[in-house]
Amino acid sequence: MRKRPLQCPFCENLLRAPVDIDTGSLEITGGICKCSAVYVMDRTGHNLGQALMDALYFVCKEDYDRALSLMPEDYDTETYDYNPASHSASVCEERARRKCPKIIFMKLKETKTD
Repeated sequence: MRKRPLQCPFCENLLRAPVDIDTGSLEITGGICKCSAVYVMDRTGHNLGQALMDALYFVCKEDYDRALSLMPEDYDTETYDYNPASHSASVCEERARRKCPKIIFMKLKETKTD
């Protein structure tokens, strides 16, 4: 799979490398895009469940009740293999089963109000 620079899958904005973020109640490696999407890195590729929960908590501005009440149709996610050395990403392929760093992107869907 062809690698490309790390960019947001929702708005295509080029992104800086994930950084360590410690808010007191959350310790992750990731970042925030201008479009309000968040990204979280799983350094080992072995802990995507935890990375997904961290992304939910992060995108909900550390509101656990809100994060746990969301349904999958309330947000969009994309997962990529990530190469920190080249700061590039490629689409994860299930059959590859490579254990390399992963990046999970998450963005809340717009809610319509009447």
